[in-house]
Amino acid sequence: MADGFSQNCPPRFEGVNYVYWKNPMELFVGSTNPKLLDRVIKGPHELKANQEKWSDEDFEKFQRNCKATILMYSSVLGPEEYHKVAGCKTAKEFWDKMQVTYEGTSQVKTSHINSLKHQFELFKMEEGETIRQMYERFTNIVNSLENLGKSYESGDLVRNILWSLPEKWTPKVTAIKDAKDLEKLAIYELIGSLTTHENKLNKTGQGKKSVEKGKSGVALKVTNSPEDLE
Repeated sequence: MADGFSQNCPPRFEGVNYVYWKNPMELFVGSTNPKLLDRVIKGPHELKANQEKWSDEDFEKFQRNCKATILMYSSVLGPEEYHKVAGCKTAKEFWDKMQVTYEGTSQVKTSHINSLKHQFELFKMEEGETIRQMYERFTNIVNSLENLGKSYESGDLVRNILWSLPEKWTPKVTAIKDAKDLEKLAIYELIGSLTTHENKLNKTGQGKKSVEKGKSGVALKVTNSPEDLE
């Protein structure tokens, strides 16, 4: 999608990142006129064959049909993208053609959703990865699923991130589960808390530990710093 998207100009499509064009385009058309978005999604108004018998309302419907189609074409950049939709006579035909071309048929879409769901369910923080990097990967999966019509509740996202953390994060995960209602915990709060804890771990190596040793010098007990529970 090209730069320069505003309330006055439709987002421009250049043949890549279709999902990042689709949602802003829906918002743009809807903000221009909700009735136009209806024409894009459901199709044009059916009009009488004999134009001489059109009422004022018929002419208004015809104008909406035309404007919705014009908005679709005005969003396309470059001859390659234009030729893919050049034969479309209505906004809905244009919209459906774009979806099949860049998102695939319903069968392809279902396959893609299943693949992303598998990635979501088995998601794990990778070795050497920071919380920020982990969350970027996680967000890409979640956003891709939402763009394909599959969404998750906030509590599911929070639990999945906590489950993805490596073993050294177990005390922090336990503290969060004990102190917070995961159904009400906002994802940004969780990431903020994990980032703060990560910074403390980085400053202390593996976190502050107090070690009680027996007379033999063997470590008998390791306790977490109270700061680890913040």
